[in-house]
Amino acid sequence: MDNARRAEHPGHRDERRATMSHSKLAREPWLWAFVGVWSAVVTALHFGGLAYDVYTRIWWWDVLTHSLSGFGVAGVLFLVFPRTFRGARAPVVVAGIVLAIGAGFEVYEYLFKDFWWGWSMAYYAEDTAIDLVVDVAGGLGFFAFVEGLVRSRTPTDATSGGSSPRVGHLRSDGGEKTDDDRPADR
Repeated sequence: MDNARRAEHPGHRDERRATMSHSKLAREPWLWAFVGVWSAVVTALHFGGLAYDVYTRIWWWDVLTHSLSGFGVAGVLFLVFPRTFRGARAPVVVAGIVLAIGAGFEVYEYLFKDFWWGWSMAYYAEDTAIDLVVDVAGGLGFFAFVEGLVRSRTPTDATSGGSSPRVGHLRSDGGEKTDDDRPADR
């Protein structure tokens, strides 16, 4: 199959290469450490906010902790199930899972009433809606983070129209130009 047809109809091999990139990234020790530290910080912010009554004194504390936790939940999701971050529907899948977990946390908030005991039901409903939106925004932020990492670490071929920082540009004879051969961009 020539390169033009391969670009129009990516085959199983191209799909496998993308899968391996997500799977390989999910096995990186630094990413596990990053998500672990992130989770610890979010947990400390949440329970510290409860212990020191920060949720009632700083209006945006709840928004901060929910957005950071959405990012962290998506991080754990990626580490455990990296394939959920593949495909055209991946952002919708990630957003849906983060939304479901955020809704579960909202049930926790409602049952324990530490957060809302003095609130009207209308205010609580508004707070819940905002919390769920920022949960999903945080989750999609992690999705964008992963996609940026995968794209920056995956060499692209000449048929896709892109180039990778680590891959040279093709010469007309099929060889690669090195950084020294390329004219400086002005």
